[in-house]
Formats: sequence, C-alpha cells, structure tokens
Amino acid sequence: MSDVYIKIQASGGGGTTPVGATLMKTGQTTSYRTGDDGDLEEGRATDFTTLAVNNPFGNTNRFTDELGGSTYANDIVIDWSTYDTVAGTVLGIDRNFITAFNTWDSQIDAALVHSVGTFTTGWRLPNIKEVMNFAWWGSTQRYNYSPLNVTSVNVWTSTSLDANYAFPFASVGNTPVYRYLKTNGRNSCYVRTFTVTGTTLT
Repeated sequence: MSDVYIKIQASGGGGTTPVGATLMKTGQTTSYRTGDDGDLEEGRATDFTTLAVNNPFGNTNRFTDELGGSTYANDIVIDWSTYDTVAGTVLGIDRNFITAFNTWDSQIDAALVHSVGTFTTGWRLPNIKEVMNFAWWGSTQRYNYSPLNVTSVNVWTSTSLDANYAFPFASVGNTPVYRYLKTNGRNSCYVRTFTVTGTTLT
C-alpha cells in the first residue's frame, strides 16, 4: 500500500508529510524467518523512532515534547507518527503512567479531569489502536524506550468488549491484549489530541 502525501511547508523545513494511509512500523527488527515482520519491516517511517519526513519542527524525530525538543519539562510526549495534516491534530502522551490499580470506570474518570501544565482539559484513556501504535514491538517491554521508559505495566484502554469487559494492554508478557472485567484493577496512561498550528500546540 502506498502512503498518501500532502505537500506542506513546515517551520524549519518543508517536505511531504504522510497522512497515514500506511500503518507505522512495529519496531521489530529481529527476523526469525524470511517473510516475517523482522525481515520485511513493513510500514511507514524509517524506523520506530525516526520519521521518513520532517515533523512541523523541521526534524525527523517521531517523538518530541510539545515544543519540538527533547526536554520533556511537562512530561508530554508528542507522537508525530499520528500527525494528521488535514485536521491539524497530533496525539500526545503523558509519560507519567499511573501505576495504581483502579477499575476501568475510575481510570476513565481520572483521565477526564487530568491536567498537565497549561493543558488542563482534553485528556483521556487511549483506545486500543492508539496504545498499540506507541508500543515498541522490538522489545520484551513494549514501553521501555526513550522518551517513555516505562516497565512492566498493564494499562486500561477505553475500548470495550461489552458492558462488563474492556481490553487492557500489557507492556510485557505473552498476551498483550486480553479481555478483563471492568471492575478489576489495572494501571493507566493518559493521552490528549493536540491541535497543531505551525509549531504551536494547543
């Protein structure tokens, strides 16, 4: 499948920015046989942390802080692989994962009132596809990479199987996605959709 591109001029460098017809690479580089993921490495971007084209800050870093750098003073990680140039939005992650076990409802409630710096609204639990997108499948600990560096957590997602069960995502182990009673406890992480105007995120 070919990427769909829209020509934009980004601050610090122009170029073509993918709109997302092709899924991201998983980050798996070890091959166990011809034709597997580690052999083919199908997907968009150069590798798991390097974009094929510039982000709006004029570099190919997949992950930056909200100012385009790597200081992460607010612990917000912007994932430029999710940048939608048509809508002008991108996904941000609070890299302080919540490691207290709480029910699905409690974690959703906490996410909705979450606040980081000047970003006091709009936080939420990620859905299962969002969580899987920023999981690095080349590691046995799928969030243990810079700038996240999170080890051994199972996080709730906002995606439900039905009224009683939802799908947590495990950063370690043999079963990354499984159904779990919503009344049981799991950790969580919070994400937010940011609006991108030039190099300003709101």
